[in-house]
Amino acid sequence: MGKHGWAGGRCGPSIRGMLSPRSDAAAPASLAQTHAGSFHSGSSAWVEPRFSPVKVAAVVQVLDELGVPSSLLLEGTGIAAHALRDPDALTSTAQLYEVLRRAVALCPSPEIGVRAGQLLRITGYGMYGYALLCSPTLRDGMEMALRYHALANPLVPIRVLESGDTLMWVFPSLDDMDLPGLTPALYRVLIEMQMAIHVTLARDAMGAWCIPASAHFAWARPPHEALLGEALECPVHFGRPRCELHYPRAWLNRSPQWANAITAEHASRACAKLMESLEGSTTLSRRVYRELMRTPGRFPGIEAIATTLCMTGRTLRRRLQVEGTSYAELLGSVRRALAEDYLCATRMSIEDIASALAFSDARSFRHAFVRWTGRAPTDYRRGVAARAPGPRLAASAANR
Repeated sequence: MGKHGWAGGRCGPSIRGMLSPRSDAAAPASLAQTHAGSFHSGSSAWVEPRFSPVKVAAVVQVLDELGVPSSLLLEGTGIAAHALRDPDALTSTAQLYEVLRRAVALCPSPEIGVRAGQLLRITGYGMYGYALLCSPTLRDGMEMALRYHALANPLVPIRVLESGDTLMWVFPSLDDMDLPGLTPALYRVLIEMQMAIHVTLARDAMGAWCIPASAHFAWARPPHEALLGEALECPVHFGRPRCELHYPRAWLNRSPQWANAITAEHASRACAKLMESLEGSTTLSRRVYRELMRTPGRFPGIEAIATTLCMTGRTLRRRLQVEGTSYAELLGSVRRALAEDYLCATRMSIEDIASALAFSDARSFRHAFVRWTGRAPTDYRRGVAARAPGPRLAASAANR
C-alpha cells in the first residue's frame, strides 16, 4: 500500500495546505504534498517566462474552433499570436492562467478544458515527455511524472493513491486550490483539461491499452458528458466526493512501449537539471520533505537523502538545523500528512495504515497520532465522516 503527495505546485500558485515542512504539530493537514509550491501569484516565478507556449496554443486552437479569434483571446496577456509558432518563445504560468480565465469568460462552452487537453500530446512536453516515454515501467513513469511535474507548467497539482487493487490519480477540490479569481466554471475547465492531458499522455507513453477504468467528478452531470466519456475512454461518474481517475493497480509493473532503462536514466538526469533551474531558492527542508514523500512507507534515511542532494549527512543535518528543523521533524510531518489522508480518503484499517507508514505496530501509530492531533485515529476518521456534506455523498451514492 503506497501513496504519493500532490505534485506540480512548483511553478504555479501555492495550494492551500501546502506549507513549508515544519514540526509535527504544524504539519500540513490531509493534503500531503510533493513539489511544495512556494511560487504564488505574486512571485517572480509565477510571471517569469519559462515554458513553451504549447498549452496556450491548445487553448487558442479550441477557442478558434468555437468562434473566438486568437486576437481577442490573447488581448492583454502579453502573448502575440505569432509567438505560438516560434520554437524559441517562452510564456509564464501567469499567462497560461490568464488565457484560460479569458477563455472561460469569452466562451460559455464547458468543453474548453477537455478539448484542449486532448490536443496536448507527449511530444509537446520536451524532455519531460521523453522521460515518460522511456520509463522502464508504469510505476517508474508515474514516479517520474510526480517528481518532475513542475516542468509541464502545471496549474493543477496531481496526487497518486494506491488502495486495494486500484490506482487512483486524485485531483484537488476547488477549496484546495489557491488560484486568483478561480471560479467554479474555471475550476471545472482546469480539472477536465488536466484529466484529458493525463489520459492522453498515459496512452501515448504506454500504448493504446492504457486507459482508465473509470473517471469521477465532484459536480453534477454536465451537458458534454458524452464528450468526456469519449475523451477519457472510460465510464464517467458525477456527484462523487472527489475528482479521480482510476486504473488497475496490477498495471504498475507493465512496461511502456518504448521502455529503455538506460535512456530513462539519462532523461531523468536531464529533467533533474531543469528542475534545479526552476527551483531556485527552494529551502532545503522543503526538498527533504519532498524526498520523504516520494516513496511513502519506504522512507529513505538521512544519509540516503543527503546522497540524493549531493552532500554529506553531516552537512544536511547542519543545514536543516539552520532552517529550524530536523530530519526527524520532517519525517513526522510526512507521516502525519499521510496518516490524515489515509484516514480521510480510504477504508484502510488502523493496522494497515500503521504498516504503510512504517510503524512497528498499530499501538505505536496510535500514540504518534494522538501526539500529533490530540485525537485517536478512529475519532479523527469519525469526525471527518461527520463533516462530509450530505447532499454530495447522497449524489455519490446515487451514481454507484
